[in-house]
Amino acid sequence: MAMTVLAGAGHGAHTAALPDWVRVGFAVVLAGVAVVHLRHGAQMSRQRRWWHAGHAVMALGMAAMYLLPRMHYEGLHRSGLVLFALLAAATAVAALGLRSREGALNPVWTMSALDYLAMTYMLADPAVRPGWLAYVFAAYFGCAALGWVARAFDRLPVFAHPVAAAGAGAGAAAGVGGGTATGGPALLSAHPAGGPGGAPARSRMSVALTLAAMAAAMAFMLVAM
Repeated sequence: MAMTVLAGAGHGAHTAALPDWVRVGFAVVLAGVAVVHLRHGAQMSRQRRWWHAGHAVMALGMAAMYLLPRMHYEGLHRSGLVLFALLAAATAVAALGLRSREGALNPVWTMSALDYLAMTYMLADPAVRPGWLAYVFAAYFGCAALGWVARAFDRLPVFAHPVAAAGAGAGAAAGVGGGTATGGPALLSAHPAGGPGGAPARSRMSVALTLAAMAAAMAFMLVAM
């Protein structure tokens, strides 16, 4: 069955030649991404848990888009459109709210808002979405995939405020800010306890690779649309 996931009658020619094994392969990989993030999220708390849960939802949404043609599951695609539009809006509002509390716009939540916005675009009716925007999003996801593979995002300052001074207890070291005992920044995917010797934690390799895989899958679908 040719992939008509997000294509209307006038757009199907761009994806008609995509083999079934490619669609299924992407879906299996994305299902694995969802499992990894659900497992990591279960070990986290507060913002980190929501961040992992959001990526699990995106991965499952992408898997469904690869497997379920729009022409046969129009209602499902419309529901997904509403879901990801709401997630994009809620994440943008939350990022602005956290900015006032933490003193800086969190780049991780900014990226999540863009990811949800891209999902909204892909689920929108092909007749109303501008075609050029697909290539803008595809370029963004291509850069994101390379960034996750290179671990470039490990160096982004996720939180501006350091944690409480040493001696405040282990809870402070893994507090709301998500920093380490030395006050250094850490990704939401990093373990709350920080790295060896109290060094700023790095995102786990499994998280970085799954995010790279999902970004590549999203870029591929945007180009194939």
